[in-house]
Amino acid sequence: MARILIVDDEQRMLQLMKLYLAPYGHTCHLVDSAEKALEIVKTVPIDIALLDVMMPEMDGWTLCENIRRIADFPIIMVTARNQMEDVVRGRTVGADDYVAKPIHEGELLGRIELLIGREKREQYIFHGLHYDAAGYDCSFNEQKILLTKTEFQLLGKLLGSVNGILSREQLVRSLWGDDQSIEPRTIDSHMRHLREKLRRSGFPIDQYLETVRGVGYRWLEQSKDS
Repeated sequence: MARILIVDDEQRMLQLMKLYLAPYGHTCHLVDSAEKALEIVKTVPIDIALLDVMMPEMDGWTLCENIRRIADFPIIMVTARNQMEDVVRGRTVGADDYVAKPIHEGELLGRIELLIGREKREQYIFHGLHYDAAGYDCSFNEQKILLTKTEFQLLGKLLGSVNGILSREQLVRSLWGDDQSIEPRTIDSHMRHLREKLRRSGFPIDQYLETVRGVGYRWLEQSKDS
């Protein structure tokens, strides 16, 4: 069951989507503005978001861009138009998918389940580094790398957000939820061990994992020497 953020300035649409999703066990966080949505993202663990495109003050495209700066969960844009330009723009701002109004229950559920399932089946290959979330396997040039659960999860978050900055607070929320006992600086310790293990495996981690001073971490698509 997913924690779903639903953002729309029309109460009717918010209640309609909750009516579609809540019976399947999903927890729906309903907000009617982009500003409120950003506050939710900063304080509540979210698995997937549905963002209406046409909203006053801050539209869905801008909201999506702002969310992408602090979170990496899947985002579905909700648009009144079924046009290719909306699909292209959604990809540009960091959206994963889109649905056109009028929304059909079956289509909405299918797209949500597909994206959530994709998150659970994460597989990445990056310059000889192999990562398989479902198989709990990590290797470099076919040599297995033994990681703790936290290190493994951190690596998955980094590989899933190439070139994006992941803040310490965001990483804490994605790994431990609302556990107030976990300090953001705890991430630094786990990241230090992850770096060391990847370095020992022969992977040039220092060329791709960048510490963003005062914020968090970023996995680079191109090495620093490129």
